[in-house]
Parts: sequence; structure tokens; C-alpha cells
Amino acid sequence: MNPSLLDGKKVVGTEGYILGEVDGIDIDLSTWRANAFFVSLSDDAASELGVKKPFLSKITVCLPTQLVEAVGEVITLKEPIRNLEDIAEKGILVRSTKLKGKKVIGAKGYTVGIVEGVDVEPSNWQITGLQVGLTDDAAKDLGFKRPFLSRVVIIIPSKVVSLVGNFINIDESIENLESLVECIQSCQKQS
Repeated sequence: MNPSLLDGKKVVGTEGYILGEVDGIDIDLSTWRANAFFVSLSDDAASELGVKKPFLSKITVCLPTQLVEAVGEVITLKEPIRNLEDIAEKGILVRSTKLKGKKVIGAKGYTVGIVEGVDVEPSNWQITGLQVGLTDDAAKDLGFKRPFLSRVVIIIPSKVVSLVGNFINIDESIENLESLVECIQSCQKQS
């Protein structure tokens, strides 16, 4: 599942009240797991939790993924909102390591593309891969025809990522990527 599909989903406590909307996930890069998700609190939830909303900004709290009961049209928590006061009191207002928008560099310094998102398995919150929008050269080298007014997006398995810093380095050269990637958007092999 693409976590960007989680963004904007309503988060609901067991009593049926809306806590807010998902505003991203926090990824532990050593284990490639989503260990928390960010929720922009609704005004009602902020009031219920006793959190004072700053002027002209939203309050974002970070909740552990263990609190999730189910992921569907909405994200259902295992707890009622009132039980989350201790989380709000701790002021867990953090930002995750930002992967989206980072360049992906293959072996030999080859620019593969830009991270557009990650794939996550909601049953165990494991990050299975990076969604990468290929550069025109990388798409051509992998044998994909570039679609009109869009780009080819593939999933590169997280197991080939060797380093995450200003760039994301992968262990594979472009020649070896073809057997590892899964095409997810606008992929058409050239004949």
C-alpha cells in the first residue's frame, strides 16, 4: 500500500470521534518499518485533549502504529481519543526522515530518479520499497517508453538501499535493476 493513500484519511477513536487526518508516517530506516504516523488534530480533538492550538497553524501529533486497529476507508484506533491525552501532553510533535523528493543514485553514480513515496504493508508496517519516478535516461535504459506528460514510476525494493542521506544510494547499477523493480505507473516496455 502506498502511504500517500493514507495521507488525508480520517483517524477515528473507538468511541467514533475523529482525532484528525493522517499527515505522513515516520520510518525507522534501520529496520525499514513505519513505527509511527502523524495526525493533524481536528479542532474538536485538540480541545478534547486539552492542547492549545497555535495561531494560524495546525497541531500534529505522532502516534505509534501499534495503536492502529484497522486501515480501511478510515483508520481506526484501539483506544478512545480521551486515552491519548498522555501522548498529546508529551508534545510528540516530530517530523520523520523525509524520503520523498530525494534523488536515488545507483552504483557508479548514475541518477535513477526521485523518490515519490514508499510502499508499506499495513499488517506489519514494513516498508517494502521506494516508489521512484525515473529520469528519462533511466526509463530508456530500463527499456520503458516515457508516457506523454508523465513519468515512469517503479518500486525499488528497500533491501537494495545502502545509504540514506542527502541522496539515497542503492547497491545496484541500472543494468541490474530491471530484474528487481516492479512498475507501478505508466510503464510500457519499448519494442
